Amino acid sequence: MFIMTNADLTSISADQVAAWLRKHPHFFDEHPTLLTHLHLSHDTQAASLIERQVTQLRRRNEELEERLNHLISIASDNDRLFGQLRDVMLGVLDAESAAQLGTRLFSALREPFGCEQLALLLFRDQCELPWRSCVQAEFEQRLPGLLRHHHALAGKWRRDELRYLFGQEGLQLSSAALIPLINDDHAVGVIALGSTEASHFRSSMDTLFITHLGDIIARLMARLDRGAALPA
Repeated sequence: MFIMTNADLTSISADQVAAWLRKHPHFFDEHPTLLTHLHLSHDTQAASLIERQVTQLRRRNEELEERLNHLISIASDNDRLFGQLRDVMLGVLDAESAAQLGTRLFSALREPFGCEQLALLLFRDQCELPWRSCVQAEFEQRLPGLLRHHHALAGKWRRDELRYLFGQEGLQLSSAALIPLINDDHAVGVIALGSTEASHFRSSMDTLFITHLGDIIARLMARLDRGAALPA
């Protein structure tokens, strides 16, 4: 049995390889995957149709693979987020007061969303902790657009905006997600999630699920308010 060494390989000339391939014209039929690893340098006009097709197919395959990986990543993120929101909702649905709802939100949202700071704002003159009373007109002046568009926003915010939302601790934050609480087109408050990592809450992230979370929390608040207003 003949064993070819590295020295033998380096001694083979390009002409010898070409001659061998001419004697074995079906080599690439038997080893088609090798075509995707070939890199041909030539004048476009001299390129054969098959060579150009191979190049185009290789490029298309790379694009499709990249797109597939992106879709798989999105699906995985959505599945994880859906599970997190399900756990949050199960933890707050039976809250008996606004204060209890706020306390449960504090414990339910921090860890799943990886946020160092959490602020619960209500557009009321008075509210129970952990909710914080906030004037809606001032909020809209400082953070225009959030309540008007009725969907959550994420990304980087100015230092004065973060301080307004989270207090002095907001100066340590780099990104945040703001979830409006909307019930029947009426804004009742905002949930703010803050992170020290600039890339944690990105402007490109999908906010559909957390927008729905805000809608559900707003409806829960309305139900609790009606219950509190009933005579004992």
